Amino acid sequence: MPSVLHELQQAGESAEIWWDSSPLDFPRWRRQQLAAAPDKETRDRWQEQLDRFLCPATPDRCLVRGVTTNPSLVAQSVLASPDSWRGDIQELIRYQVNPGIESTFALVYEEALRRAAREMLPMWHATDGKSGWVSGQLDPRHVLDADRMLEQALRIARISPNLMVKVPGTEQGYRVVRQLVARGISVNSTLSYTVPQFSACVRAVEAGLAEARSQGIGTGRWRAVFTHMIGRFGSNSDLRYEASIRDIELTRTDLRWAEVAVLKRIHRLIRENGHPVKPLLSSLEVDEPGQGGGTLSMHLEQSAGGAVAYTCKPQFIADVMRRESELPVFDPSAIDQEVPADVLEKLMWLPSFHRAYEPEGMRPEEFAHYGPFVSTYAEVMSNTRKLIDFVAHQFQTVTASARPLLLV
Repeated sequence: MPSVLHELQQAGESAEIWWDSSPLDFPRWRRQQLAAAPDKETRDRWQEQLDRFLCPATPDRCLVRGVTTNPSLVAQSVLASPDSWRGDIQELIRYQVNPGIESTFALVYEEALRRAAREMLPMWHATDGKSGWVSGQLDPRHVLDADRMLEQALRIARISPNLMVKVPGTEQGYRVVRQLVARGISVNSTLSYTVPQFSACVRAVEAGLAEARSQGIGTGRWRAVFTHMIGRFGSNSDLRYEASIRDIELTRTDLRWAEVAVLKRIHRLIRENGHPVKPLLSSLEVDEPGQGGGTLSMHLEQSAGGAVAYTCKPQFIADVMRRESELPVFDPSAIDQEVPADVLEKLMWLPSFHRAYEPEGMRPEEFAHYGPFVSTYAEVMSNTRKLIDFVAHQFQTVTASARPLLLV
């Protein structure tokens, strides 16, 4: 298994490694990765690691414990294998009484989630629901519409018992989180970057749990995770702009500290208060040598030892594997180490960081207007439109071929 990620998991007994893509994409990526090995020795080493990376049918030897998906990843997965999906989509169109582009898009998206969940289901059963979860995200076009999100969430939850509904971190999204948890449905709060979002998520989760228990709804196989999109927080331009107009020098290392500072505060709040939510780090990055305060990835090094889940994109895993010789000795107490006082003082001058770091630094109605949320949302929407257009193309193909028959 990838040595860096294996050692990270060993540094904290509650750490988890997740795969940030469809599990059905793993075999193709694995072949590409092995083909890119610079020599036979490296290829053999990588093959041994990857043979034990994502194998849900044998969970006792599998490093990955869960899977995250979203509309962008589903779109990328479908568009990467258009030939294998084209016929399935056209069949979905033909078997609808009143087919439409939107209804077909919904069916395609649910089918992609069904296939991913089926792949991970053996692990879910073998671990009694502790592992083997697949996060299925709601349509990003409805992030401000609680009713439409709840309707779709209930459909997704019925697809498979190991589907965890991924809800956006908006004011409306947290209302949906509460209603889902009250029904005993597992949740993942996404498009989240800040401690105030975590505070709102916890309030929703704990209120939902109280409702579920008062109604006798079982939560034995229930889980909640809070996705901190750590790399996207520092990559947003707001922090650099705010520093420049205040004549504050903001280095790459300072930005990394800003990202991990939010995580450390969330982790501390969970430990001190026993909140039933686990942080899930996404958008992980590797650092260039001499930058980021570490030799490989400050995101990993400064979170080591924590009760944290790490969802890793294929590119991040590839980058880590290529640089595994730089593996540090992970400090199991790293998660509890403080952000350097001078760095934190500097960061607190920046309104975007201050609002993100303080538990009540933003009101829930502000979440959808926060810089990193806006930039990530735009990207997710762009990829969603690509998938909708692919469906529309198949819809046109089917209706065009059927048109002469309708005229007879």
